[in-house]
Amino acid sequence: MTREQFLFQLEQLLLDLPQEEREEALAYYREYLSDAGPENEAAVIEELGTPQKVAASIKDGLQPGGGTVEQPPQMRGAVPTEGKRAAKRQGDSRSKWILIILVAVFTFPLWIGVAGTVFGLILAAIFTVFGVSLAVAVIAVVGIIGGIITVIVGIVRFATGGFASGMITAGVGLVLVAIGCLSTVLMLLLFGKFVPWLLWAVSNLFHRGRKKRKEAGACE
Repeated sequence: MTREQFLFQLEQLLLDLPQEEREEALAYYREYLSDAGPENEAAVIEELGTPQKVAASIKDGLQPGGGTVEQPPQMRGAVPTEGKRAAKRQGDSRSKWILIILVAVFTFPLWIGVAGTVFGLILAAIFTVFGVSLAVAVIAVVGIIGGIITVIVGIVRFATGGFASGMITAGVGLVLVAIGCLSTVLMLLLFGKFVPWLLWAVSNLFHRGRKKRKEAGACE
């Protein structure tokens, strides 16, 4: 049932009332439906009930001592029903979204700069960690391989009579092997522990941001 049909039937059902009271009732319901808005019109009419029910309630409310709290809202001191409150909430929601859009537009240079800075710092941290890890991996490989070769050269020198130079060369080779082994342990810690933790932290940061935006949208 449309607004016009509802008001027309209600007017026909109130023809037995005095003109002043009839016009007052119709004016109230006309304004009531206008306040609800076209998008809530059907829901408000359904909530009010049939024109026959509304007309009977109006007539009962005009009787001395008539009218109950459970009746549809009447022109005498009625309170807004759920339909009007829904329309008000919808209007408040639109106002909030307009305010959010305006704030976002005017603060765009600020928050885009902050977002860019944070994103740049995150990328710098990731590339730094991977760069250090790669350098450690190179040191580990070069240290172990170079140390083994140096130890072999030192042993050869020692065996061919160059005792002092052979011992020194072999000692340097062992130091290189030790450095390579330590670098290998550090590389395993970086790739096995720190890098996965860093990736998890970055992913969790973005996930929390999306979750907060969703919660903010739900609250609206």
